[in-house]
Order: sequence, then structure tokens, then C-alpha cells
Amino acid sequence: MSKNSKWIALLLTLALAFTVFALVGCGSDEGTTETTETTEARVIASVDDLMEGDKVGVQSGTTGEEWAKTNLEPMGVEVIPYDDILLAFSALQAGDVVGVVNDLPISQDIVKDETRGLEIVEEIKTDETYGFAFSKDNNSLRDAVNWGLAEVIADGTYDTVYETWFGAAPMSMPPVEAMVAEKPADIKTLTAGKIVVGSDTAFPPFENVEGGATVGFDVDLMNAIGEKLGLTVEFKSYKFDALITGVQAGTEFDLVASAMTITDTRKESVDFSNPYINSNQSLAVKKAQ
Repeated sequence: MSKNSKWIALLLTLALAFTVFALVGCGSDEGTTETTETTEARVIASVDDLMEGDKVGVQSGTTGEEWAKTNLEPMGVEVIPYDDILLAFSALQAGDVVGVVNDLPISQDIVKDETRGLEIVEEIKTDETYGFAFSKDNNSLRDAVNWGLAEVIADGTYDTVYETWFGAAPMSMPPVEAMVAEKPADIKTLTAGKIVVGSDTAFPPFENVEGGATVGFDVDLMNAIGEKLGLTVEFKSYKFDALITGVQAGTEFDLVASAMTITDTRKESVDFSNPYINSNQSLAVKKAQ
């Protein structure tokens, strides 16, 4: 090998060594550099924040499922039905779904348990309301209850009862459909001085039997209305599908208070009071951490 060739080889060797050193040094710098970027937690404040690929839980066969399939599936949101609404909320807690669409009052009752770490972020208007049902032959009692309902709403008793059972103030109130200026003088009931109420008492927090006593939102609300009217209130338990025929017969109870949705079909058989609660849908999510 010539002298010049030796110098060329040496230079090439040095150049190669420098290149390897530089590459190794770069690799070490990348490995020790701390990432300064932070990932912000996702906030879902309404259904508008849901994205394609999200999963939302509902209860099978409910208005919530129907609404979600109609309004969320076209957005690419997957609607996951559960046999029991509590299973849907458990899935939300576990992170299997990002939200639950369900009746607002029932969802309020569930999320008031702070250990679940859940919250309702939106009331979804579906124009569903509950009303007390009466025989079409007993307008005096219907008008009296409408008057009493207006009174307990006006003096704040309604809000107190609502917060007791749902853990929060009502997010909205249904419109008043029929004004009654004063308490009717002649109130017709089966038993003097008493309103006997037919109810399917297995639907907490609206009505439920605990320790032999019937308790719930409907119970406290009817008691408050009865107090305004100067009448005591007694609840009797029946199957839900027997309530309309029972109040039509007018032999065992005076009215129905059982979280009954006002529908055009039911209006053909019974009269309803003014709506006493909105049963719109709602979106519940995990609380922001």
C-alpha cells in the first residue's frame, strides 16, 4: 500500500468513527429528552361532543334507546342496549361506554350517589311528561288536584320534594295546561276527607314500599297536595296495567299516581292532571377528573 493510500484509509476510518459517534450521541439524546406535551382530558358536555366510534349505553326497549338510535347512530355513535339501566351505568363507570341516555329523573336518582363519579350534562327534550290520572266522571277531583299542584309549586314545596328524591333541583318544568283559579268547593272522593291513590308501588324513586310504608316522590307530592286540599292521602298497590281500568271503575281508588306518562291513547280512557314532572331524556357521563 502506498503512503498516500495509507493516509486516505486513515481519514476514512476517522470519518466512519465520527459518524458512528454522532449517531450514538443522537440516540442517547432522544432517549433522555422529556416530553413536555400533555394530553388534555376529554370533556363531554352535550351530545354534540360525542364522536364517531363512541359507545353510548341505553336500556333495551325504552324511549332512550329509540332516541339514541334515531339521533346518535347517524353520527357514527354505537348504541349499546342493556337489559337493566343499572348495567348501563356500571358500564359507564367501567369505561365501556362514554355516556348513558336515559329518563332524566331516573338518571338523577342514580347519579346522586357520589361514589359513582357520574354527572348529568344535558337534558334532552323529548316532550314526555307524567300526570295523575282520573275517571272522566270526576272532574271536581281533577280540578282540585290541579289547584293543589299549582299551590305546592308556587310555595316551593315541589322543589323541596324533588331535591329530596332526585338529589338536585328540576332542570325544567312542564307547562301548565289548565289553570284553576281557586280550590273547588265540592271535591268528590270515595271516602270523605281522604284521597285513595292507586299505584304500582315498585318504581323507585317515584313510589316504593319500604318497611311496610309506601314512600317516594309521587307519595310526598300527593301528600303535599292533599294537605293543601285539607284531605289525607292513602296509597294502595296495584299492577300498572290494572290502574286505568281501576280508576275508570271508580270503586277502589280515586286517582292514579304512578309515574304514568301522558299519552293520546291513555287520554281516550282517562283524564289527566296538569303534567307534574318532565320525563325528558338525559345524557350522563363520567365527571371530569
